[in-house]
Amino acid sequence: MTDQSSTLNDAYFDRNQAVMALAKLAMQQGYKAGVRIDPNEPDWPVLMIDLPSGQVGWHLPKNELVGAWPEYERAWDGHNLNEKRQRLARFLADEPED
Repeated sequence: MTDQSSTLNDAYFDRNQAVMALAKLAMQQGYKAGVRIDPNEPDWPVLMIDLPSGQVGWHLPKNELVGAWPEYERAWDGHNLNEKRQRLARFLADEPED
């Protein structure tokens, strides 16, 4: 029996679920996380997490955002995809923010 994602939508659904799980675990560990609205994409809320290595965030489709999330009150720091990946890599390697 195979249980593989057959479509890009399946892969994104799995990614979105993993991001929400990461945010829940981060909050349980005392990290700030929550949802902010991107004024340019109001139907795609951004799930933000403040890691020791820096701020990271992911746009999620509003209809896939599960559960109650606190409002993320900090402003987006302007990080791009490459910076987000570097911050995640530093977090995984237990390296602090630059």
